[in-house]
Amino acid sequence: MKRQYIIPILVAGLIAILSGCSKKENLDISNLFPDNYQQPTALDNWITTNYTRPYNIEVKYKWDPYAVSTSKTLVPIKEPLVIPVMDLIHKTWIEPYIKEAGLPFFLKYSPKQMILVGSPQYNSNGTITLGEAEGGKTIQLLRLNDFDQKNEGFVKFMLHTIHHEFAHILHQTIFYPREYKALTPGGYTGTWNNTTDQEALDLGFITPYARAKADEDFVEMVSTMLTEGKDGFENIVNQSQTAIGKEMLHRKADIVRNYFQNSWKINFDSLQVKTSAAIAEAIR
Repeated sequence: MKRQYIIPILVAGLIAILSGCSKKENLDISNLFPDNYQQPTALDNWITTNYTRPYNIEVKYKWDPYAVSTSKTLVPIKEPLVIPVMDLIHKTWIEPYIKEAGLPFFLKYSPKQMILVGSPQYNSNGTITLGEAEGGKTIQLLRLNDFDQKNEGFVKFMLHTIHHEFAHILHQTIFYPREYKALTPGGYTGTWNNTTDQEALDLGFITPYARAKADEDFVEMVSTMLTEGKDGFENIVNQSQTAIGKEMLHRKADIVRNYFQNSWKINFDSLQVKTSAAIAEAIR
């Protein structure tokens, strides 16, 4: 089953759209041709050394029309961005999980393929897709041509996508407690993209996308708690203007912590500290 990380286009895509339509670029399309697949480049060797050999993860950055949606207009990631993106992901996702859960855990449950795409995927309902996870084996990341390691907002958003998709892989393996679905059952809606951040928080959802369905709600909690850290998460919760909203968010957070401890023997608070510290160090 394919899982997608989707956000409203007007909220997250506006900066990328404005910057993209105000200048002209000569795009390097050399990596579109199959001849380049024959001889490993320095970039290919870096990926082999840092991802393929230690973690058995294939990183696809060269354009492969069969690896992405054929019904959408997408562009490849710019090659100079591949190493900075993947190095940051290593420091802020792989290393914290290995330090907390151990290398055998990561080797067993990490995706075996990561697909890098330069542009977002624009959807007909006014949203954009920034990531997909499929079958616990593949994570696809989009909009990477906007990568800027000193832009805290973009970095956190990219890592939010990574942690969101990895949390999908985990709950597809061991399902989260059923009580989670019973906390805010009336709040899920197919028109979640019409929800503001404030409305979501007041209803007990950490983001508007969390209202899409319980699975998305759960992984949005996981990814927000990890990328924002304890204090950042509490600051978001405190923006809720309703007592029930704050209560539901705290109850959901407790279930997340217990799920990681009981299902995976992972101390979530410790993982949260390691992840948020790695992010803060990376963007300095």
